[in-house]
This record gives sequence, C-alpha cells and structure tokens, in this order.
Amino acid sequence: MTDIAPSRPELLSPRDEAHVSYGLRAKTLGDLAYNLLAHPVADDGDEAPPPGERVRRALALRERLDALIAQAGVADREDGATWTEIGAAAGITRQAAQERWAPHVSAWDTAGRRALPEHRGVSALEAATVLNVGYARLADDRPADAFSRALDAVRFPGAEAAERARRERAVAARARLAALAEAETRRQDDLHRLARDGAAPAERSEALRALAELREENAERHDELAGLEPDHADTHRAAAVQARGHAAHDREFAALLAPHGTQALA
Repeated sequence: MTDIAPSRPELLSPRDEAHVSYGLRAKTLGDLAYNLLAHPVADDGDEAPPPGERVRRALALRERLDALIAQAGVADREDGATWTEIGAAAGITRQAAQERWAPHVSAWDTAGRRALPEHRGVSALEAATVLNVGYARLADDRPADAFSRALDAVRFPGAEAAERARRERAVAARARLAALAEAETRRQDDLHRLARDGAAPAERSEALRALAELREENAERHDELAGLEPDHADTHRAAAVQARGHAAHDREFAALLAPHGTQALA
C-alpha cells in the first residue's frame, strides 16, 4: 500500500458527473438511431421483417429520448439554471418544468449524483474519454478532447481534492437526514400510540419536545447541505424552514399539554 493519490479523480463534481451522464445517454441514443439504418430482419433471421417493424423500432427510441431530456434537466440544474429558465427553454411554464423534471433531479440526488454506479468500476472521467473518441470519429477536424475539455476536473484539476471532501460531507449529511427521517417516523408512531392509550398529557408533551428536537436537527442538516450543494440551496433552505415550522408547532402543542413547566412522567 502507498499513500500516493490516484492520478485521475474517481469521483467528479456533481456538475461533471451530470454532464457525463447526459453525454452517455446522448451517445446511446445516437447509436440506436444509426442502427435504424440497417434493414430490419425477423427474429428468426428471415429477411422479411414483421409488418410495421420500422415504426416499432423508431418508437422504441422515444423512451431513450425522454431519459435524455430528463438528464438534460438534471445537468442544467447542476449548472445553476432555474426552473424558470429551463421552462422557457422547453416552451413551458416554470411550474410545468418543475413538475416534469424535479422528480428526476431528486432521483439523481438520491443516487449520489453519479454518472455511473460504483460497482461498474469505471470512473466518469474514463467514460468521458470514451465519449471523446466517439465524437472525434464523426469528423477528422474535431478535437480529440471535445467532450472532456469542458469538465471542471480537466479545467481545474487542483480542485479535485476539495471537491471530494465536500461531497463526502454532503453524503454524511444526507445519511444523517435519512436516519432522522426514520427517527421522526418512530417518534410520530409513539405519539399516536400515547394518544390512543390515553397517556398523561405530560408524557405526550415530552414526546412532542423530543420530536421537535429531531426536526430542528433536520433543519440544521439542510442548512449544511445548502452550503455544500449550492445548486440545490433553495430546496434545502425551504426544507429547513419547513422543518423549523413543524418543530415550533410541536413545541407549542407540547406547552399546551404540559403548561407551567410541568415535567413529564419518569
């Protein structure tokens, strides 16, 4: 074992990863489209294809195209584009754009904002090299690094270590948010049980205060992520405001149940 750092980053910035993911989807769609030029044949090798085979094969590209458009929305969001700007580019309203593509952005976040699954054993930068080669083959006058030259990891290689540390902190914050969500669910289940069983007001008040503490920490983690993930800062800040609002409501209700500093049951 050595302490020598790898010469190429294994994990790029979320912006770079989103661009590579978009590029890979575009290449796949292009390859499939070129395959349509070949004469369709039946599954048994017969030269006569089934009726409507060209229409079926062409329509099969639609799902791939929808996936490419969704990833374009993800990449534009990673670039800092607002939903208003994306909606204008698509000829729809801000609300329509957010409703259509925000779920894909959320799924991208949940998946770790990576172009390729970790088990594939291929880095996004290596995938970018493949995209360079494929693009350059289309014409002799195209540069050999037409795709990767725009990536932050290529333009600013010294920032890779800082980016990795930032991403690690973001992953930890998201993991804590997931644990908090589970803890909140359990605490809410406890509150329902206490209410159903007719528990003393002071006991229910204490449970509400504990739930409020979880929600306050939830807000803190979203505040942290707002700094770590500036492209999604507005979403995180909104989540933090909502969590603090719920916490304040819990504390108010707890005070009504157990006023004047009444202590919970032991």
